[in-house]
Amino acid sequence: MKAVIMAGGQGTRLRPLTSNQPKPMIPIANVPCMEHIVNLLKRHGFTDIVVTLQFMPDEIRDYFGDGSRWGVDISYSVEDVPAGTAGSVKMAERKLDLRGERFLVISGDALTDADLSALVSFHEEKGSEATMVLKSVENPLDFGIVITEEDGRISRFLEKPAWGQVFSDTVNTGIYLLEASVMDEIPDPEKEGEYDFSKELFPKMLEEGRKLYGYVTDDYWEDIGTLEQYASAQRDVLDGKVKGVRPPGTRLKGNVYIGSRAQVDEEQLEGPVVIGENARVDEGARISPYSVIGDNVVISSGAVIERSIIAEGTYVGEGAELKDTLVGRSSYIQARARILERSALGDDVIVGEGATIAPEVKIYPHKTVESGANVTHSLIYETMGLRTIFKGGIVSGKFNVDLTPEFVVRLASSFGTTLDPGAVVTLGRDASLAAQACKRAMTAALLATGVNVRDLRAAHAGVVRHDVLAGKSSAGAHVRSGEDPDDVEILFFSSDGTPMGESEQRGIEKVFVREEYRRAFDGDIGELIYPGRAVEQYVERLERATDRGRTSGSTIVVDFSGGVAGLVSNRVFSRLGVNAVVISGFVNANVVGSVARPNLEESLERVGNMVPTVGAAFGCVVEPSGEAVWFVDDQGEPVPPDVMLACLIVALEPNLVVLPVNLSSEYTRLVEESGGRVILSRTGLGNVALTAAEHHADLAGTEDGHYIFPSFLPASDCFMTLSRALEAFRERPLSSVRQRFGESFGRVVRERLECPWSAKGRVMRGLAERFGGDPDAILTDGVRLSLDGGWVLMLPDPDNPLFYVYAEVEDGGRPQHLMQEYVELVRNLIQSE
Repeated sequence: MKAVIMAGGQGTRLRPLTSNQPKPMIPIANVPCMEHIVNLLKRHGFTDIVVTLQFMPDEIRDYFGDGSRWGVDISYSVEDVPAGTAGSVKMAERKLDLRGERFLVISGDALTDADLSALVSFHEEKGSEATMVLKSVENPLDFGIVITEEDGRISRFLEKPAWGQVFSDTVNTGIYLLEASVMDEIPDPEKEGEYDFSKELFPKMLEEGRKLYGYVTDDYWEDIGTLEQYASAQRDVLDGKVKGVRPPGTRLKGNVYIGSRAQVDEEQLEGPVVIGENARVDEGARISPYSVIGDNVVISSGAVIERSIIAEGTYVGEGAELKDTLVGRSSYIQARARILERSALGDDVIVGEGATIAPEVKIYPHKTVESGANVTHSLIYETMGLRTIFKGGIVSGKFNVDLTPEFVVRLASSFGTTLDPGAVVTLGRDASLAAQACKRAMTAALLATGVNVRDLRAAHAGVVRHDVLAGKSSAGAHVRSGEDPDDVEILFFSSDGTPMGESEQRGIEKVFVREEYRRAFDGDIGELIYPGRAVEQYVERLERATDRGRTSGSTIVVDFSGGVAGLVSNRVFSRLGVNAVVISGFVNANVVGSVARPNLEESLERVGNMVPTVGAAFGCVVEPSGEAVWFVDDQGEPVPPDVMLACLIVALEPNLVVLPVNLSSEYTRLVEESGGRVILSRTGLGNVALTAAEHHADLAGTEDGHYIFPSFLPASDCFMTLSRALEAFRERPLSSVRQRFGESFGRVVRERLECPWSAKGRVMRGLAERFGGDPDAILTDGVRLSLDGGWVLMLPDPDNPLFYVYAEVEDGGRPQHLMQEYVELVRNLIQSE
């Protein structure tokens, strides 16, 4: 027998689950809904099937193919424009020879175990032209209501009535058994437009007195028109209420179903529950009954899953809590996030660490909820927290979770699209395997946009920046591991070697979101270049920027922490005439592996023990990235980075210094003592570097070991920092300079306040209204007020739902007293509506 499966609906009421997939493909117990319908048809002898398609037709066609896997013959009819339910069947008539034969029409996005054989018997017994399968439901408002005579003949029906029009609870299920003659009544949709069974065809047949019957069934039928009905259908399958439908996998006691290659302690599961193929449930995770875990899902230790449906490829972090919720494909629920009752997430959603999704909230696909955020309304068109792909000018995340190869390809394609065809980009990486994989993905994507790539392979960020600054390329990027070995960071550089500015970042994000990538073909594809002298040219420039007369003959002790900056060290120190004792360098550029982060205190102690022994001017530990440097003085004592910044200012006597606005004003006094001046910049290393480059500063820095000398590079670079330190402390020992400052510099204190993203604008507006007229207020970043005896800074965090209040007082006072009034002011603005 022959059947038509209606599978063209978009399932708008099931969004966000159906935003990226057709409704018939949503999984019921880890099996697409339409697959249950195909199996039902096969059981009742309907083996010649036409599927009518419209929304995302390829997803259905690619999955079901010709139907041979299910023992049926499937063909397809695709609507270019909507034709209505009857019109789409009319279009399928050419595909399925319906002349002289009855056929079945059934929806591909409802779940049912209707006895179709009994339907056929009823239809034949009544001599019906058209038989509708009817079902009594509690709420008939969303369906067509039907009244039948005692013999089943339909006497009246109404499509989707109001409560005042409800004269029956027997509704149309959308399952019809039709004689071929019915097709003659349906006009050609290409000429007449949309034509519907329940709105046009059946009323017309009823008016003409044609044989139209209703077959009332007590079998299971669920429309799955809403998220609540979708969740209910899952539970009904787990309870065994749907005949002929069982979850895939091995059935254990208590209706526990385990897919192949799943990693889970079966004894800890209480049914009914479904665990998909290749899923992993870590020890300490708890999954309650009526939960469905999709294929390739990871549930981390301490996570709690209650009555929730989690689609394939999703990662649930440690301690996360999901209660009666629906989660789409390939989402990332980070540690300690909470997703509460009746909420729903679409595909590829990221919920940040500690964030809360309130009950009944819907998060649409590709949205990011920031860490700690409390989302109380649905996110549909706006991108919550995907404030930016960049944070602090860097793209970072866990490799193969946040930064997958697919993500990196999209990112690099977006980057390449913002550049001119034929432009050149310089790429480099550190020694980690993750960085190597990401750089290769970036290379392929950039070449495909028509951009040429200069691949420096293993090189620290300074070499990449120099290659860009030297005019070899118009932009650059460096890939490295983060503080956590699982993390990856991608730094982007503008044509002058500075960190990429915010306008350029927004340009990349715009392309990324729209996925409007430029594609190169044939001769326009970019060229991959392996330059030969990039490192040598970097060393030559460094030598020109250094006073060799003040560095030659000096001795230092250096630990490169296993970073790739060690690749350059021999050539650098040889050119500068420096005797360097290198404790830990980078040995082989051709070997990649995990970059273990050494313990900083142990490294400083090891360097400190060696410095007096060899008579070094100082020692230092360079972070693996080759940017930040932590110093040990000539006596072998560690120098805190805030004190080291002060020592450099005193020893070098710079004319112009750039410092972030949240640093101690004592630095300004030091600069002014020697006749220099200070420009305050926005916080963040990238902003400090950009301001220093713009104003051609002599020195810029932060209090975390990053020192910038823009005359060489507009960013922190370990070798330039060492060169300047040698110039500064060869004649005047570092130990004598640091004695002036003790173990810390300045008296800045800070308090952190949680501030939802939605409140940040209100807080800043309130501060601007209150202090905007103050001529002494500094609005470089946040609001900084000069007060009697000190200053206060109220500053929003650009990357997290937080607000900070900084304060400093002079003459040994207590900055907490000065700060408290402003902490309360910000807190009240956060809490106000």
